[in-house]
Amino acid sequence: MKNNRIYFIIIIILLIVAGILYISKKSGTIKKELRDFAILDTSSVSKIFMVNKQNKSVLLERGENNIWKVNDRYRARKDAVELLLKTFKRWDVKSPVANAAFENVVKNLAAVHVKVEIYSDDKNEPAKVIFIGGPTQDMYGTYMMLENSNTPFIVHIPGFSGYLSSRFFLDENDWRDPTIFKYSYDEIKSVSVENFKNQEQSFTATNLGDNQYTLTRLNHKEEIKNYDILKVKQYLSYYKKLGFERIADDISKEKRDSVLESEPIYKITLNDINGTETTIAAHIRPSNRYLNDFGEVSKTDPERMFGQIDNDTTLVIIQYFVFDPLFMDIDYFRN
Repeated sequence: MKNNRIYFIIIIILLIVAGILYISKKSGTIKKELRDFAILDTSSVSKIFMVNKQNKSVLLERGENNIWKVNDRYRARKDAVELLLKTFKRWDVKSPVANAAFENVVKNLAAVHVKVEIYSDDKNEPAKVIFIGGPTQDMYGTYMMLENSNTPFIVHIPGFSGYLSSRFFLDENDWRDPTIFKYSYDEIKSVSVENFKNQEQSFTATNLGDNQYTLTRLNHKEEIKNYDILKVKQYLSYYKKLGFERIADDISKEKRDSVLESEPIYKITLNDINGTETTIAAHIRPSNRYLNDFGEVSKTDPERMFGQIDNDTTLVIIQYFVFDPLFMDIDYFRN
């Protein structure tokens, strides 16, 4: 009886030791640097470069005033960049990959991944390089591996149910901030509105500061004396936040070139107090999907226009509902 008790205790001890060895093999023996995905100080992140196996890539860079740009062309979406930085800070290893799935996961990561290079403090070498794979079968984790490692992990954000690979998209248009104008009236130096249908109604409203303004006819620089200052001030307040609906990426090159070569209906030029100039030219958008008041097929879209921002060749879709308040005539401001 006594011997049986000793054997039983020995078996329990052996099982405990085996469990400890197994856990050590799965995690403890893996070097910390091979499982260290998190970046705790995301304020130091200055650049993020992402590329896939097809060599499709996107570059995000932090500029002045903490403003991020995408591919050094457009302002990046603030919400998407902030989500990426929060991901870098909060994600953690959920578990190593099980032995049975190890080989398949490594092969899949090698074949399909997004390589993410994270730079900090404008250094030439990335602080961290991570290969982002697909989701786990239960969709609650994401396969990832650090550079110079052959050990993949299942990574997650504690408390978040879902996978993370969808946050690492590579389409420039999806990263682009749709905001065109975002100014309070006292941040605006001047606004010029050119009316191509009636040039006599084109104007420039200039903010002189201290609640002083000038209103000038654009085509021959005639300063208007008898106008309503409150209307000018209210008009400048319309530029508080305006943006486009989407990128017009569903049209052919021939159609796009035709639009760019055509005369716009309006062109707005805004100069802010810091010397930055923003322009948008509004073009008629041809369409045969709408009926006019007489039941006839309209040749133009009555709800949307094409917009060309800062002479960029990429067209955007803008709504009349949003921009009509900006397309004022100079007579609107007269007393």
